[in-house]
Amino acid sequence: MSTTIPAISSRGELLGKISQSHRSMREAIGALPADRWDEKLPAGWTLKEMVGHLAHWESTVPALVDSLRTGTPQEVALLVADDGGGDVDEQNARAAAEARRLSRDEVLRRWDDAHAELLEVARTLSDVELQEVSFIQKFESESYGHYPNHYADLAAVIKDKDDLVAVVQTAWIPFRLAIGAIGLPSLEETTSTGWTYKDLVAHAAAWEDRTASRLATFRESGAESHPSVDDTDEFNAAVVERTRGRDAREVIRELDAAHARIVEEIKGLTPELIHKNDAWAIAVVAGNTYGHYAEHFDEVFAAVPTRPAELLGKMREAWRPFRRAVNRLGLTALSETTPSGWTYKGMLGHLANWMEQIPAELPARLDGRRGPIPDFDAENAREAEASKSRSAHDVVTRLAEAYKRAVDEVTALPADGDVNFLAVRLLVPYAYGQFAEHQAEIDVALPRTAADVIARTEKVWKPFRAAIRERGRAGLGEPTTSGWTYKDLVAHVVGWMDQTVREMQTKEFSTGWTATTIQEFNDRSVRTHELVGPEAMIDELDTVYRRLLATLRALGDGEVDEKIAGSMPYYTYLHWEEHFAELGIPL
Repeated sequence: MSTTIPAISSRGELLGKISQSHRSMREAIGALPADRWDEKLPAGWTLKEMVGHLAHWESTVPALVDSLRTGTPQEVALLVADDGGGDVDEQNARAAAEARRLSRDEVLRRWDDAHAELLEVARTLSDVELQEVSFIQKFESESYGHYPNHYADLAAVIKDKDDLVAVVQTAWIPFRLAIGAIGLPSLEETTSTGWTYKDLVAHAAAWEDRTASRLATFRESGAESHPSVDDTDEFNAAVVERTRGRDAREVIRELDAAHARIVEEIKGLTPELIHKNDAWAIAVVAGNTYGHYAEHFDEVFAAVPTRPAELLGKMREAWRPFRRAVNRLGLTALSETTPSGWTYKGMLGHLANWMEQIPAELPARLDGRRGPIPDFDAENAREAEASKSRSAHDVVTRLAEAYKRAVDEVTALPADGDVNFLAVRLLVPYAYGQFAEHQAEIDVALPRTAADVIARTEKVWKPFRAAIRERGRAGLGEPTTSGWTYKDLVAHVVGWMDQTVREMQTKEFSTGWTATTIQEFNDRSVRTHELVGPEAMIDELDTVYRRLLATLRALGDGEVDEKIAGSMPYYTYLHWEEHFAELGIPL
């Protein structure tokens, strides 16, 4: 047991020490295969007996704290608490015997319950008690000062790379989902320690990447070199400095890449390397992955939404920019291939599919359970294949309906009730976390330069103009499926093209369009062309289109001004796509 008691400045500091050290140990033990629980450890007992031992000593804290408060001898306090008393060896033997009679889950539950009671007692400590060594010594010796005594036993149970990866991933998944649950905009907010969540993410990424390099050196040298670190403060400061001003999405991608790299390095370790030099590899991995996540757990989870209104806010702040990007991409482009290798239709179908599963799975999560785990790869492959036969319009409509249903499910939850993390971690990958993840795939396809905009305009114009040509001048007087004539449709298109040309040339952009003003504009466009013949109407369509291209070419090189990029597509090629169904153009 530890005999050096560090100063504790606050109740929060004590709770942090206890929670962080326990969480790291608990997640590592919980991730190990069940068949390891009955193997003998270097200390002479089994893993099950060790956990029972940890549970026992944590369970003694409430009675012993009470004895300090009342002046009751500790031996009497333990007997009153029905502990059985006895010296350390007797208590260890009794705890091991009790653990042997229990199942793995029962032993873990006993430890979890004992730890929860220990935390409750820690929360009741007065300011005076926090300054008394006798109180703090008891908490340290049975929790954060006790766990390190068993690190060697834990390392012995971790046999190979698969065990070590399992331990890392068990802790990584909730940590990464919690980062996703915070949402991209909120990553710019300040944490309880004074840096931003974006800084924290960059910090975690940097240490994982650095550790991956250290593991590579260790492996390549045959364990002859295991580089140490003696510049922690400088390293952390440099990470924060270079993170300032960076896009949060880029930092998130950096975290994911660093984690993938360290997992690959772990997979390259042999059992001999894992245990060489007093299990150096396990220690360095623990300190920079699952132990590191535990260190920042409370800091991260303080920003995780727990109320329905908070979750709805996160969903909307991720959905709106994603939906705008999909709108600006347009329907024609949805058949193109994304940087990830599937089509945009396939990607949007994938998003809709997972959102559609929220209504069936959410009740189980709220009840603390998980439904059947789906085959994610098979589901994604099925959606990619099915998207080939779906129209772009149907894909976008399905996406919007799936999102609305997900919003309805969260809206229906009791407004004043907390949503458990098991349910939150469903909404992150199945809903708003997906939008942030795939936003970049859409952003790279959006036209940025005048040349890009012209290329997209011409691509959509060709089938639109061909459909008008197929109807011929005589056919322009026939009614469309929307009730007006094809000539009215052309007049309406001409009106909006003329509007964007005028705005781009004068740099005076109309804003505040409403359903009423849009309809008035449409009616005016049709009315002013009532006396224009079919041939003249077609000539005007082509003339305004040529003016549009000339105006775009005059914009020069570089990115198009956002005022143009945010309006011109809606007046032109995105608008034409809205009429493809009337014109019989497949999407």
